[in-house]
Amino acid sequence: MKNKLTKIGHKLSLLLIVAASLCTLASCKKKNSSQAFVPRLDTNTKCKIEISGRYQNFEALEAEFDRFNEFYPDVELSYTYLDNYKVTISTALAGKNAPDIFMTFPWMLDKTNYNPLLENAENLADSKTTGIELSAINQKLLFYMDDGSVPMVPVLCAANGMLVNEDLFKKEGIQIPKNYEQLIEACQKFKNAGYKSPILSDKYDSSIMASLIYPYFTKEVMNNSAAIEKLNKLDPSAGEYMRPTLEWVENFKKYGFLDLDECSKIKDKYSAVIMRFFEGDVPMMLASADVASGTKKRESLSENFTKNPFKYTFHSVPVMENGGAILEVPSVEFSVNKNSKNLEMTNEFMRFLLRAEELNNIAKIKRLITCSTVYSFDDVYAPLENTEHLYQLEIGILDNVYIQLRSAAYNVLLEKKSIDEAVANYGKY
Repeated sequence: MKNKLTKIGHKLSLLLIVAASLCTLASCKKKNSSQAFVPRLDTNTKCKIEISGRYQNFEALEAEFDRFNEFYPDVELSYTYLDNYKVTISTALAGKNAPDIFMTFPWMLDKTNYNPLLENAENLADSKTTGIELSAINQKLLFYMDDGSVPMVPVLCAANGMLVNEDLFKKEGIQIPKNYEQLIEACQKFKNAGYKSPILSDKYDSSIMASLIYPYFTKEVMNNSAAIEKLNKLDPSAGEYMRPTLEWVENFKKYGFLDLDECSKIKDKYSAVIMRFFEGDVPMMLASADVASGTKKRESLSENFTKNPFKYTFHSVPVMENGGAILEVPSVEFSVNKNSKNLEMTNEFMRFLLRAEELNNIAKIKRLITCSTVYSFDDVYAPLENTEHLYQLEIGILDNVYIQLRSAAYNVLLEKKSIDEAVANYGKY
């Protein structure tokens, strides 16, 4: 059956096809142990399942529609992109044609205005009712509410690190850094060789925070449950837990390896970052997995890269003495509308989608990190196999904490506040 993908907003209708982002999962080290999917409902069932979200390009999901239709050919599945999703999803759920599945995100968990949204979500941990098994999902990516319920499940995972131009390192005879001392040494050598900014990024308030500062801070507090509790409550005294990170930020800035003026010239945090990196004169480009995923399709669009192609890989940034770390958090999560008119078939689709085979397939198409327990990285992301992986939801640090840290670090970076002032303002940003 032909599957619909539509766009709502600005009176435009677009068939959503596209995409790319991390972990192609070519040759798994372990065998995919998931069993073949066996339908539980009448395969002649006719109905429609509507999914709503804020992901504009979701061709990977369309591929899953086709695979599901091999078992249920008369089930019509469609995906609708909603403009201004934070506002429009609530309206959509309250309407006559409410979606059966809707996107949710970890940053909704500590913001009370999203409580009504989560209250519409079925408890996906109740396998006896839903028939859905969560065992194929990396359990470190699941978030359990206080009552033990799981209102959202991860479909794709995000991470931040850096794109490395390996050819530049070879040309200058510099080792790709594995720890902080080597990072400083490599940057200094590039500076001496005439590279203005050995490390580059888009605007200072996004990739710089997620690639450099969040992993450092997370490692600082991850084993301190008392600190995390105070941080999550936005207790003003918890600002002291940011101090070591802010001191690191201040010290790192003094080296001059990250030119903020150059970073500010890159206005688009996706395509512009990729095209700037493909100019071939940037040793290390801070980037998200989403950015890394879009590189392959844009190689041919870069005249510089076409004329002078180079090998590049995706790494964690080694900001600590013993190396770097990747902070992982779900980038797309699905919730099931518990008031769905087709709840039984909706759960059947989710049961199909949350198997290792399908989670890996959707990640392969999008080139994003799979949420499955069974995966491997392709050549571009191979360095991540030897990197420490931190899981925000497992550690228990909520989104508001990173919002406070981002503002504090931003002020220290731009010398708008001293470290003492930034610390004292915790909970007020």
